[in-house]
Amino acid sequence: METGPIAEKPNEFADIEGAQALIDWFGFVPNFHDAELLDIELLLNRSGRLRLHAFRMTDEVDDKGYFILDRHVLVTLTLEEVREISLDYFDLIGIVGRLLVTKTGKRYRIEWQSSYGVEGIIVAKNLRINFEQWRPDFAIATAK
Repeated sequence: METGPIAEKPNEFADIEGAQALIDWFGFVPNFHDAELLDIELLLNRSGRLRLHAFRMTDEVDDKGYFILDRHVLVTLTLEEVREISLDYFDLIGIVGRLLVTKTGKRYRIEWQSSYGVEGIIVAKNLRINFEQWRPDFAIATAK
């Protein structure tokens, strides 16, 4: 995963509950490049969550020329008081090109573009980040 700002103001991202632990895990503020968007859950009580399989892309390559990926995690973005939703290509699994979180007044705006599949914008009053180490059943590699 490439480094880069996930928020227009990185200190705003670090202020999100759980974000600093994720920054510490990766060693940088992630932008979720090539992360797989596994689930989008939206409930009528205006809550929801996004779950992503994220990882760190190293500078090392394997014998086939693929970048070696490590620090695999399952990241959950928990949304409360969802106010706005806009999704495109919802019928396709999402591979994130870049995910951006900005604070607009008293709300968080989560926006992601995809390199494949679902992409969108969700605005919510509260946002929380949790993650756990995760190892996918399949080997993921990115060509150099």
